[in-house]
Amino acid sequence: MTAALEARGLGFSYGDEPVWEDVSLSLEAGQVAFLVGPNGAGKSTLLRCLAGWLAPSAGAVLLDGNPFGGRRRLAPRELVYVPDVPAFYDDLTAAEHISFVLAANDARDLGPRAEELMGSLGLAGHEQALPSSYSRGMREKLACVLALMLSPRVVLLDEPHGPLDPEAARALSGELSCAARAGAAILLSCHHDVPALEPDLVVRLEGGRLAREGVRA
Repeated sequence: MTAALEARGLGFSYGDEPVWEDVSLSLEAGQVAFLVGPNGAGKSTLLRCLAGWLAPSAGAVLLDGNPFGGRRRLAPRELVYVPDVPAFYDDLTAAEHISFVLAANDARDLGPRAEELMGSLGLAGHEQALPSSYSRGMREKLACVLALMLSPRVVLLDEPHGPLDPEAARALSGELSCAARAGAAILLSCHHDVPALEPDLVVRLEGGRLAREGVRA
């Protein structure tokens, strides 16, 4: 079976200083993986390389068996990435962000799914506000709405539960579980227990190396 997301021998350096080396990872459709490790280990950098935001100094990233390095334009709904600090347009409301992303991906038919996610994650009634007026947790929720409403095949998230209150964290876990059951491959970084979400795979990035820490039987 071809992996939905695969990293082969990835390395990344800042100048002559390696951050991590020989990182390999394979994630199949429907799997949920946790990326753990201490601060400064390079987890965010790894996610950015997998998302095509940064170019690794060695190795390759494959999506469904096809090389991906950021320069190849992704087909709509193929991969989404939610960084640790999501960015938004200053002059667009939350509702306008949703409309823009749906139109850009030729996915206007997914408007009801966006509304469902806004309700599930506790943003109903805040659609006409600017994200700049949102709290950090609300901005995280909106970023997850914009990502998950597209029903992507690969979902990358950088500590998405961190800014959320317990109820919202459980709601996000429920939405991620639903996405995985629908066939999405999900990789998220975390520093602590994630409520109501059981990983199939846990990998630890530490000391410049990635190692499996646990796999669901």
